[in-house]
This record gives sequence, C-alpha cells and structure tokens, in this order.
Amino acid sequence: MSAGVDRLGVLASSLCAVHCAIAALLPALLGALGGSFLLSHHSEWLFIAAAIVFAAATLVISWRRHRSRRVAALLITGVVGLLTSRALEDNSEQLHADASGLAGTAVGVASGLLIVLGHALNLRASRCRSEECA
Repeated sequence: MSAGVDRLGVLASSLCAVHCAIAALLPALLGALGGSFLLSHHSEWLFIAAAIVFAAATLVISWRRHRSRRVAALLITGVVGLLTSRALEDNSEQLHADASGLAGTAVGVASGLLIVLGHALNLRASRCRSEECA
C-alpha cells in the first residue's frame, strides 16, 4: 500500500511542480491551448492539496515502518514550502509585486521537487526495510 501511495505522491508532486513552472513562465501558452483553467486559484489549490494528502499519508504509513527522519524532513519541508509559495503568490497579486510572485513560483517548484525526492527515498527505504538491506 505504501508503494502505491508513494507512486501517486510522486505523480501528484511532479504535476504540481510542472504546473507551477508552466503557469508562471508560459501562461499565454496555456491559454492558447485551452488550458486557462489551470491558471485559476482553484486548480492551484487542487494540485497543492493532492501533494499534501499523499505526503501526509506517506508520512503516517512510512513512519510506522522505517522511521526515516530524512524522508520525514523532505516531505514536511516540501509541504511547508508549497504553502509558503501559495502565500507569496497571493501576496504578490494583492501588492502587484512581480518579484514576490516569482519567488513564490521558485519556492513552489523546489518544494514540489522536495516532495518527489521524499517519496522516492521512501520507496527505497520501504524496499530496503522489507528486504533487510544494509
């Protein structure tokens, strides 16, 4: 079960990171391709929520199995980063400050990648735990 949650977590977090990058760097392309709905706050929160749900499920399941602090630190840091990126982007819209929005995008992409790495390391730690590798 943990492996399935991690695989879905990798997918959700990867999509979240790619969405952050594309929405910030190529919004006109998304609009031209009919994907303007992906630029809405609702879709951004949906990506973030999916990444957080899978990260939280992985933390609960994996902590019971192998108690890897590295996995926990990566997943928690990634989740906090995603929420921070959303706050930075919301703040930039209210203040019309492009630098804050760009910082939010960079934090969001990096946070999504941290979560992907956390899931990947969790897959490895779970496999090693079940195979008793050193």
